[in-house]
Amino acid sequence: MPDSTAYDVFALRYGTRPSTRSDQYFRYDVYSEPDAPQVMDYFFWLARNRERTVLVDCGFHPDRGAARGRHQETDPFELLHRVGVSAADVDHVVISHMHFDHVGNIAAFPNATFTIAEAEYRFWTGPYGQTELTGTIVDAQDIDTLRALDADGRLTLIDGPTTLFPGIEVTPVGGHAPGQMITEVAADPLRVVLASDGAHYYEAFRQRRPIKLFHDLGAMYAAYDLLQRLEAEAATVVVPGHEPLVRERFASTEENCIDLTAPLDVGRVTEASAIHTN
Repeated sequence: MPDSTAYDVFALRYGTRPSTRSDQYFRYDVYSEPDAPQVMDYFFWLARNRERTVLVDCGFHPDRGAARGRHQETDPFELLHRVGVSAADVDHVVISHMHFDHVGNIAAFPNATFTIAEAEYRFWTGPYGQTELTGTIVDAQDIDTLRALDADGRLTLIDGPTTLFPGIEVTPVGGHAPGQMITEVAADPLRVVLASDGAHYYEAFRQRRPIKLFHDLGAMYAAYDLLQRLEAEAATVVVPGHEPLVRERFASTEENCIDLTAPLDVGRVTEASAIHTN
């Protein structure tokens, strides 16, 4: 790697489930389109260079995911092993948001520090973070782990765009979750924007179609607009959080280990949608 600030960036796919478009998109009926299948893949992401190893999210816990009808196809730690990383090698974890499928393994990285948006931390550790309703999307055990990381001095809270390390910037955008974040990573030769659930699918942000689960609808639209602007910039790819097409648009180095610095068709990946606004 010629530039020590540039990162290798991987999407690590650990599960999938069938769904439908009407189950994924908010008020899908307003689009006057027939319902159809919509596959939802589950990923977390790795950015690594000579100086550090950074995860963005870490997948759901196998038992607590199974209790919700979500099952791992591949153990997340096996995926890390496939790209030469152990849990002990991880220096830092970006918590994009606290939904169970993104943070179920945060206790498993003994040498890591963590970053989360302050709005996300305050909501889930506050008076409304463990209601009956919110308990369907966030595990109390993960909230307790987050508090413990904070007490140990291993958690940093941010409230605006922040450069975590040379070549890695995080930005709270809200929308899907109170403090949903996106992560921009300098790669070679691309800039990779890890949307996580800032946008579940390409279609969601390119056509400004909100996902059914959101904390703030206006902020979700604003996040989509930001992702459109980023995608239109030169040498930039935006990677949605649950998009099965990611497997088709980038090369894989090992099974379910997708190299986000190696688009198979740069024009197809970075094209500005002709219908950015509907």
